[in-house]
Amino acid sequence: MPRIISGKHGGLKLISPKHNLRPTADRVKEYIFNVFQEFDNKNVLDLFSGIGSLGIEAYSREAEEVFLVDNSNKSIQIIKKNLSKINDPKSIKYYKSNAFTFCNEYIEYFDVIFADPPYKLNLKNDFFKSVYLALKVGGIFIFENSIKNKFDIIDSLIMRKEKIFGETGVWIYEKK
Repeated sequence: MPRIISGKHGGLKLISPKHNLRPTADRVKEYIFNVFQEFDNKNVLDLFSGIGSLGIEAYSREAEEVFLVDNSNKSIQIIKKNLSKINDPKSIKYYKSNAFTFCNEYIEYFDVIFADPPYKLNLKNDFFKSVYLALKVGGIFIFENSIKNKFDIIDSLIMRKEKIFGETGVWIYEKK
């Protein structure tokens, strides 16, 4: 069962459906949050948020504002249930929206953007351009996907770290 690893809600178990969603594995989440630990006063966007695990983890670690975005009604219902387990989550907002559309509405707003899309989703260059535009200068983009997939990441996002966990890859980029 997915859980919040650390912070003010460390140990909290999150609701996750038995099928159709692939929440970020704890070992992958531990890597991400060990590499990037600066969430104090940051605006965080969790795209393809599923159950909200990455965004809620950032909130637990003192992120100022967290946006959870998913276009699935089922995911939004699970996010609502998981947020009900947190006292006063007024700094977390959730949206049923397409990730590309959402990013284009928040130009240079986010310090950190997570994206863990379904492995079968074919992301085009325009998606990565929209992520770039939504990031503040110096902002971090943390992308999780299958190592079998190939993506056209724009040159303006500079890769800082890469880690492989079996079939799953995590790439950390910075906006210069």
